[in-house]
Amino acid sequence: MAAAPRKVKAVVSYIKQFEENITYYTLHTELNCRFKPGQFLHLALDPYDASYNWPESRAFSIANAPNSDKIIEILISPKGKFTNRMIRELRIGSEIWIKLPYGTLNFDAVANKNVVLVAGGTGISPFLSFLRYLLQNEICHNEITVYYGVRNPNLIIFNELLKEFTQKIKGFTYEIYCENDLQEELLSIHPGILPVTDIARKISTKGDTLYYLSGPKIMIETFKEELVKAGIPGNQVLYDKWE
Repeated sequence: MAAAPRKVKAVVSYIKQFEENITYYTLHTELNCRFKPGQFLHLALDPYDASYNWPESRAFSIANAPNSDKIIEILISPKGKFTNRMIRELRIGSEIWIKLPYGTLNFDAVANKNVVLVAGGTGISPFLSFLRYLLQNEICHNEITVYYGVRNPNLIIFNELLKEFTQKIKGFTYEIYCENDLQEELLSIHPGILPVTDIARKISTKGDTLYYLSGPKIMIETFKEELVKAGIPGNQVLYDKWE
């Protein structure tokens, strides 16, 4: 049974900023929060008063595995007034409110199946949650492949973590595609955008496979269309619609 969403106060305990103001936050919650890998939360910057409505908020995928440490991690890309306000206002020690868990993108059905994860930009977050969860729990699966697209080399911010997964998760591989400014020292990274048709054609031959999509809406729609064209049943292509 899915956990019922709850409203929880949290404090920002860690901030790491990357190019284009893409920012990683660690939040320390006052209560332990239950969620499944792949789910998301709603974050509010203004105080929540139970006698009033929930304040303005935005949805963000959770990037860490479920834990008992009262820790939640999120990765954001500022695209509007709310997320830019987060960049301006949030500091270590800032208090915020979160409401969680939400979302139907989970990995309950991966046992003994191949898994393909296609991520664009900060869409890698729910997959990091899943892969970190695998490191903590023994789950039987066949192959796991990540296809990850970024705009420039400075946004390949999880390469070391992905390398760690190749060492510690049996059957795990990944490919990164970099759209702009790829330098010679990064020849192991593919130049260009995610080649939707080529990837769909290649991964559609993997047999009993589940396909997870996370990223910009247009990327999800394009990949789903190409996978269906390649003969993949729609119920094997999984993604959340909150974006």
